[in-house]
Amino acid sequence: MKTSTLGLSLLALLVATSASHAAPEGDKPARKDAPAKRDGDRREELLKQHPELKEALEKLRNMSPEERQAWLKEHPEVAAKIEKAKATIRERADNLTPEQKEKLKAKLKERGENLTPEQKEKLREKMKERFDKMTPEQKEELLKKHPELKEKLEGTKK
Repeated sequence: MKTSTLGLSLLALLVATSASHAAPEGDKPARKDAPAKRDGDRREELLKQHPELKEALEKLRNMSPEERQAWLKEHPEVAAKIEKAKATIRERADNLTPEQKEKLKAKLKERGENLTPEQKEKLREKMKERFDKMTPEQKEELLKKHPELKEKLEGTKK
């Protein structure tokens, strides 16, 4: 039983790290003592050594969002590790330079343009839901940082 818990924990970490974005290659000079292999190579090697992880990862990818949420409720230790990984990602995003932030914004905007209409609508609803849950102070702060949202919000109210 312990190996399955370990496997699921590793699976969650793999999923969480695959969602994180690494710094672009040009932003950091390579270390002289850096290993020749990249993280992707290590992941493939790990999955070859642990076929049960590969199988579990595929199963998780094939789940619907509702099934995934139910699975995470059954495995709170994995959910906690994913949340910790997400917090780390947020912290790294807060520490980006202005140039890196601009690159990230451009990349996210490009991804947003490639969404299907259904995905765009789902994202719009999710963002509206988050905005509605904000306090007036949080809303004011968000609109200061993103003045273009004010126009969009006024457009939807009319």
